[in-house]
Amino acid sequence: MSEENNADRQPSVPTPPPVYQYPPPPWWVKQPRPSLLRRIGRGVFILLFILSVMVNIQLGILLSGRVSGLDMTVISSGDQSRQVAVFDLSGTIDQRQADTFELFYRAVRDTDAIKAVVLRVDSGGGGIAASDQIHNLVNRIRQTLNKPVVVSMGSTAASGGYYVSAPANEIFAEPGTITGSIGVIAIWPVVTGLMDKIGVEMVTIRSTDAGEWKARHFNSFEPADEKVLADIQAMLDSCQQRFETVVKEGRGDRLATGDGVPNGGQAPLNGQVFLADEALRLGLVDKIGYQSDAVSSAAELANLKNPHVVRYSRRLGLGGLLGASEASALTSLKSLDPFTSPRIMMLWRAQ
Repeated sequence: MSEENNADRQPSVPTPPPVYQYPPPPWWVKQPRPSLLRRIGRGVFILLFILSVMVNIQLGILLSGRVSGLDMTVISSGDQSRQVAVFDLSGTIDQRQADTFELFYRAVRDTDAIKAVVLRVDSGGGGIAASDQIHNLVNRIRQTLNKPVVVSMGSTAASGGYYVSAPANEIFAEPGTITGSIGVIAIWPVVTGLMDKIGVEMVTIRSTDAGEWKARHFNSFEPADEKVLADIQAMLDSCQQRFETVVKEGRGDRLATGDGVPNGGQAPLNGQVFLADEALRLGLVDKIGYQSDAVSSAAELANLKNPHVVRYSRRLGLGGLLGASEASALTSLKSLDPFTSPRIMMLWRAQ
């Protein structure tokens, strides 16, 4: 029998029926939600993934070679081997500011390319210790590292803000700058009257040998007696003498004296604030100008023809990358500062 006949006799394979496609349910029909445990697990996984990404970003920054804790932003490009480093000192001068400036000082010390420094000051001052720490480092940059320092004052450079500026080679003030306030203050609240009104009594027990002085300075819950006030006044006067010495050493014979000068014809060291033109007349500043003028002057002092100008600033940590408002939290805490840690300050109170 032929092959064609055999093929004709083979049974045909039935075609499978079509698979019915069910239409999607209408929008008003609720779909079953995943279990609570599954939703929690999914949320934890997403959170861990985000944290992992952020940690890796932070580690990448730390391992990238810029381990000084500072970020660098180019203001104007030039010869990268001849750099003018700009640092902004703004807001209340506290230990965090001083620690950041310490990092900047190390960068200036260890980076051969940095030939001059511009310190941009916009501050009404702050703590004595922090101001003195920054002042000391500015002195080291100028005298030990032999790199010129030029200060560019912003809207305010008063009290501690002037204290850190005094050692600079040159000081520029903008036309509207408020500066001066060369003095020291101590402020603390006394709430004994309020405590009496609300019926609260604060009890303080002192050890016998320390009973005369312990916790009597800056005590908000006891009125200060004359002996304590006299002791605080002596502290303030001692700090004032240190402030005046810093200004005189930094400014030298540039300070004006004689007729028309406050403080009985002596240098303007009486706590008064001045606008730029008056500060210039009194020798507290050298020129009226802006940050760009200060940068040009720093480059000239260091004999730089085509400087590379770079701004240094504190690097944000992981909290900053996650959007945490650290500055707001610190501001809230500082509003309670007179109650928690009253102390002697180099601060212009308009701040």
